[in-house]
Amino acid sequence: MSVAQHINNRDLRIYVEDNDLSEAQRALITDLFNQHNDTLLRFLRARLPSDSDAHEVAQEAYVRLLDLDKPGAISYLRAYLFKTASNLAIDHLRSAQRASRYRPMTFFKEEAPSEEHVALVNEKMRLMNGFVNELPAKCRKVFMLSRYHDMTTNEIAQLMRLSDRMVRKYLVRATEHCQMRLEEATGGGQ
Repeated sequence: MSVAQHINNRDLRIYVEDNDLSEAQRALITDLFNQHNDTLLRFLRARLPSDSDAHEVAQEAYVRLLDLDKPGAISYLRAYLFKTASNLAIDHLRSAQRASRYRPMTFFKEEAPSEEHVALVNEKMRLMNGFVNELPAKCRKVFMLSRYHDMTTNEIAQLMRLSDRMVRKYLVRATEHCQMRLEEATGGGQ
């Protein structure tokens, strides 16, 4: 007996003992499990993508069988069990299909940046902070409000009591200064 079958058999036994079933019903369901569990699992493995899904659906089918008011009243318990398992397998596949439909598509595998890349970015950031600090006070403040605080030119103009046109000139001046200094520091085309 495999580990998964042992777990299902143990779970079934616990559920049967905890449920208010007569001795005859307990024996009937236990016999059904012992005689048909391997066949049921093979049946479900053929319909589901993984072994664990097959075990999960089989266990749910047994639970549904146990939840019947009078399992002995159904003359073909094996057929009922397999039909229930088949319906549960279909439900399982549909829910997996629905879940995959709404999963975001990824075209590129996201990889963690290399240590070298992180070091280069950190060095550029350190250089950029120095370049920003070289700017005149008003120009530096406009640049920082725009880039680091995501403020619009209109918001910056109102806050600093400048014209919108002057704010844009400060931003152009700061950007050009930082680009020029970065090119000088890194040796050009980066």
